[in-house]
Order: sequence, then C-alpha cells, then structure tokens
Amino acid sequence: MKLNSVLLGIIATSCLNSVVHADFVKDTTANLYLKNFYFDRNFDDANSKDLSNWSQAATLTINSGYTDTPLQLGLDLSARYAYRLSSAKNIVDNVMPYDASKQQQAQDQLKLGATAKFKYSDTELKIGEVIPKLPIVHTDVAMQLPTTFLGGILESKDFANTKITAGRLTKVSGRNAEDYYKFQLTNGKNKAQSDALDFVGLDYDFNDQQIRYFYAKLEDIYDQHFLSYEFRHNFNATIHLKSNFYLFDTKESGDALEGKLDNQVYATIHMLNYGNHTFGLGYKYVGGDNAFPLLANWVPQVYSANWSVGTFMQQDERSWQVRYDYDFKDTPLNGLKSIIRYYDGDHIKTNTGNNGTEKEFDLILNYDFQQLQLKGLGISWLYADYKNSVSKDYIENRLGLYYTYKF
Repeated sequence: MKLNSVLLGIIATSCLNSVVHADFVKDTTANLYLKNFYFDRNFDDANSKDLSNWSQAATLTINSGYTDTPLQLGLDLSARYAYRLSSAKNIVDNVMPYDASKQQQAQDQLKLGATAKFKYSDTELKIGEVIPKLPIVHTDVAMQLPTTFLGGILESKDFANTKITAGRLTKVSGRNAEDYYKFQLTNGKNKAQSDALDFVGLDYDFNDQQIRYFYAKLEDIYDQHFLSYEFRHNFNATIHLKSNFYLFDTKESGDALEGKLDNQVYATIHMLNYGNHTFGLGYKYVGGDNAFPLLANWVPQVYSANWSVGTFMQQDERSWQVRYDYDFKDTPLNGLKSIIRYYDGDHIKTNTGNNGTEKEFDLILNYDFQQLQLKGLGISWLYADYKNSVSKDYIENRLGLYYTYKF
C-alpha cells in the first residue's frame, strides 16, 4: 500500500502542476450508482437460521482521463458505502461484514479505492484497487458491494486481434468485507494463506472465433491452466449461435500448503438466439482427486458454465443446465429481460460413494425503465430453488432497485 500511495501522489502532483495535462481533467468521468437490495434465504431445515439482509448502497466512481505525455498517467477513485436497513440477526448473512469475535453483524460497510493508471500506445497498467473479470479470478457483484482486489494488472492490445493480460494480486476484500485479506481457499483443508496470485493470459480473436489461455499461480498452493474456445455463427439475420468450451487444470505447487491438489474441469455451454428468444444448453464434468479449489472471500468461477447460487464444483460431479431467455424488446414491455434456468448435478463423491446430487431452478427478471425521465433506473429479481443431498435445501430471493447517474 505504501508503494501505491507514492505512485498516486506523484500522478496527482504532476497532473495538477502542468498545463499539458488538460486531458486528465477534460476526459474525467464520474458515476453515482445507488442500489437498494433485499436478500432472503429460507432453509428447509428447521434447525438452520434463515438469512436476510436489506440494505442501501451508494457507489461513487471517478475515472480520470490521461495526461498528454509520452507515458500517459491517470487516476481512478472509488467510494462504496452500504447501510443495513434491516434489524441485525447477528449471524453471517453473506452480504455485509460480520465480527466473529463479537458475534455482531455490522450496521454499515465502507470501501475506499484508488488506482494509478499508466498507458503507452495500446498498453495499460493499473496499480491499486482492481476489479478483474478474468477466467482465473473474477469479482462478485451478486449481492450489494462487489469483491475488490489489491495489486496490478497489465493489458496490451498492441497486436492485431490479440490481447495480452498479466498481473499480480496480493489481497482480496470480499463482497461482505471492508478489510483486505491474503488469498486462501474456501474448501482448503489447512486454510493456508498465499502471498499472491500471479497470472498471465492471451486472447486471440479470428473469424468469429476466440481462443483464450491463462496461467495462474497461487503462490505455494496451486498452478492453474485455463483454455477456452468460442465459436460464433450467424445462420441468417435473426438466428445466431455462440458455443463455448472450457478447460481448467489445477495442481499443487511450491510448498503445497494445501497438500496435493489434482482437479480438472471440462465445461461447455451453447446459446442459440432467435429474435427475442435465446435457448441454452450446458454441461460440466469435475474430474481429478479433489473438488475445484475455490478462492475464498467470494471469488466466483463464472467461466465454468454451470455456476449460479449453487457452484456445481464438487469432486466427480457431472452437471448440465438448460435455460431460456426472453428479451421483451419491440413489445409494450420493452426494457424487460427474463431468464429461466434449471441445473441438475449428480455423481458427487461422498463418504458412501458417488451418490451426491444438487439441483437448482432459477427465475431472473431485469427491467430497465425506458422513459426519458427515469433513465438509469432499473429493477432486478432472482428467485432460486436450490436442493443438495449432502448439504441444505433452501429458497432464495434477491431483489434490487438500482439507479445510475453519469456526471
């Protein structure tokens, strides 16, 4: 953090003291995002406490332009604040902070971030608070405030049809936390901590196709390889197909603080769009001697095809999904989008054999108001019915009312 503070100070001083940095201010943008969010999870098990949280959040982000210098400099700032409106149940609700030592649920949550930006040609380096959306590390925006990270990420698009990504992340702040913590695994046996997650990746696009490869090293815990292939085809003006194939391969590395790790995930999802309709079909197989090693502090793995309220990432699990999306564009309900999904997983390894199952049904509705005076206002609803033979069944609702204002 000391290095980040020095870098930010140099950039701010330079930009304020030189007239050649006019683009730094001229191209600056600011956004205010307001979100009123309600979360409720009701367990079928009478002995389990139901989870709920109702909160209001405000997020202000300021993204500067770049200085007019050979090495362009910039600065991004963020302030995220959430206030719990519901009464405290003093249990972990997965939405906002919980103090285990005091057994108290926090009344509010604050995250402050700053990011120094450096750009040369079409290559950009960001240092400080970063919010990656990558196959090997991804932010979580499912509840109220997002999961954020500390570190640096370099992206280069200087080569035609190619993007090169590299980075080093040192800490993570989960969606239900204020502080930053070292990396560890949610399903790790030893709860070992790692000093950093290092990664490098390559995206290459050609003829309606894309190949992606990423390598990630969670220091002294694992090495992970990710490979994907995307195929896009337009049958005609109204029928479009997108097919994705994913492969993860994870092994222990370095001091192997979490012991021997051996996991492979093979996944595919196909989406066929016809006018307002989209039909989807997905399949995933989790192989190897372990379940997929999940990063703690709410770091999802959305590139594994079958991922929703349930993860479908258990050892030996085979899962499939079928979904139907409808976009109400060109109808009186323009602005409304719906998703219906069903997941079915089986063959989960348990103490008595491969007899574990998990299933999930989702209904998702998102509506963005189209009226000019309500521009930026939207509503979202997720209903999930989740069943797990080796854990707990529950019904979950997530309701959000959000508003975005651009300065």
